[in-house]
Amino acid sequence: MKSDRLIYGLLALAVILTGTAAAPAATADAPRITKEEARALLGAPHVLFVDARTESTWSKSDRKIKGAVRIDKWDLQMWASSYPDDMTFIIY
Repeated sequence: MKSDRLIYGLLALAVILTGTAAAPAATADAPRITKEEARALLGAPHVLFVDARTESTWSKSDRKIKGAVRIDKWDLQMWASSYPDDMTFIIY
C-alpha cells in the first residue's frame, strides 16, 4: 500500500533530517536496501529515487543521482499521491 511505504519513508526521512528517531519502532520496520540493490534499480520504470536533502544542501552538492527528483520533506505526501500505487520510492 502506497500510504504505508510513504509513512515508512517519511519516518526514515525524519531520522535522516533530524538525526533522531522520532518513532523508533516504525523506523525499525522501514525497508532498507544496499547501494548495490539501489544501483540495480536505477532506471526501473516502477522506481523513483527521491533526494530529500534540503534545498541549500542539494544545490551545493556535486553528487546527485541521475534521474532522481528533489522534493521538500513537507511536500512528500502530496507529491507522492500523484504517482501510481505500484510506484516504489527510494528516499535518500
